[in-house]
Amino acid sequence: MRTKLDPRFNQPKETMFTSSAQLGSIIRLRRKELGYTQTDIANFMGCSQRLVSEIERGKPTAAFETVLRMANGLGIDLIAAIRGK
Repeated sequence: MRTKLDPRFNQPKETMFTSSAQLGSIIRLRRKELGYTQTDIANFMGCSQRLVSEIERGKPTAAFETVLRMANGLGIDLIAAIRGK
């Protein structure tokens, strides 16, 4: 099933997310877009494939620092913005 985060739908350059599951989906789609496997990312990051899977599924106990490193490594910038400005 395609979602609005699917790269085949011309996903906007910026995507707002409000949950770890949404961020995990963004990370998974970017990884696939770049042609990497979860094992490739795990080897690059020095972590387990299981952790990559947990992050992509949005498991709330995944270490935030690890999620940030993974996103940055995949070329995803996380930007904090104050609503209404």
